[in-house]
Amino acid sequence: MRKIIVIALIGLCALSKVNAQQEFYSQSLQNLYNSLPETCRNVACNVSTMDTVVLCQDNTVPVVYRYDENRVLEHIGYRFLPIDDAITADTWIIRFIERELLILLTTKDIHQTFVSNRENGLSILLNDKPIKENVIQNRQTFLNLLKHYQNIAINFTDGKEYEVSLVFDNGQKLSFRFPADSELLTGMNKKERDIRLAVQLKNHKTKFDNLISPDYSYLQLLHDSLYVDKGSSFIIPQINNNIYYTKIDSAYGLIFDRRLLAETFANTLIIPAHKNYTINVTHRMYGNTVKKYTISSRNFNDYFRRDYDRYFGIESLDKEKLTGTLILKDRIAGCIHLAFVSISLNDLLNGGIMEMQLYSNIPQYNIKTLFGK
Repeated sequence: MRKIIVIALIGLCALSKVNAQQEFYSQSLQNLYNSLPETCRNVACNVSTMDTVVLCQDNTVPVVYRYDENRVLEHIGYRFLPIDDAITADTWIIRFIERELLILLTTKDIHQTFVSNRENGLSILLNDKPIKENVIQNRQTFLNLLKHYQNIAINFTDGKEYEVSLVFDNGQKLSFRFPADSELLTGMNKKERDIRLAVQLKNHKTKFDNLISPDYSYLQLLHDSLYVDKGSSFIIPQINNNIYYTKIDSAYGLIFDRRLLAETFANTLIIPAHKNYTINVTHRMYGNTVKKYTISSRNFNDYFRRDYDRYFGIESLDKEKLTGTLILKDRIAGCIHLAFVSISLNDLLNGGIMEMQLYSNIPQYNIKTLFGK
């Protein structure tokens, strides 16, 4: 029996001596999990959103596990970073590289793995030349290379392609080139990503309020005492992430006023609002599946606060039913979530009920077609 050492990066996770049934969002992740030696699979995290690193294969292979808030196993990979390093940025990119490294170390068919990589647009280079299959087939040599990890460089070209290079202290470099494709990065097809979003969004709970700290030096005067922090637009100028302020005496404040309805509505959807709304979500998913659930705006905003750019465009300002379009653009994975929002003026001003029709995980290349309809 191989010895297993468990190192909790944040908090405490426990080894389960019983081969408990694991839950997965992704079939490919389940396949990867099942490819591991059994002694490396008996891992159950007792605290959600914690990383657990298991040293297996005679204490030579650090395998990282991550569970989401629902205790669903959502990530497995080879932890190439020093195990005491916290991951605070580029999380999805790091996880993608961890998962791909573990696949290379566990696959029984290196040739087929290389074929799949080419089909998915993934290139792996060693010292800027395509890596040869026999380098990876010699697992011990490949492991010895990875153990010399020194640092990582991440380059994103034209919003379309990543190049991630692992630099080693022996002067060698292992690089991954791949498109900004949500299916490739997450290891999940659209159906799986839609299900994951619905489960996580429905159950997400924020631990703090994410209030912005405005930089008033960027404000532009529109007219009278009305100012705008002018952001960027999405496809068309009417859908943007402008934030609106008013100035009274020498003090600036976010606009939240029935007399400035358009600006109030826009502010509410772009940034954490003055009020905590109840959002009734009708989530239209892959295969005409529809899920209905309710989430607070505070939890909704917190779920999308990282890795997403927000844009909003007003459609109508009828006081009985204000309507608009919210775009949540994933900066890393190259897709969007599209939400059609409606709320009454009374509910907007008093923190009432907001209705949302949510279409998730729309690829970037489909967006212009969508707006053309």
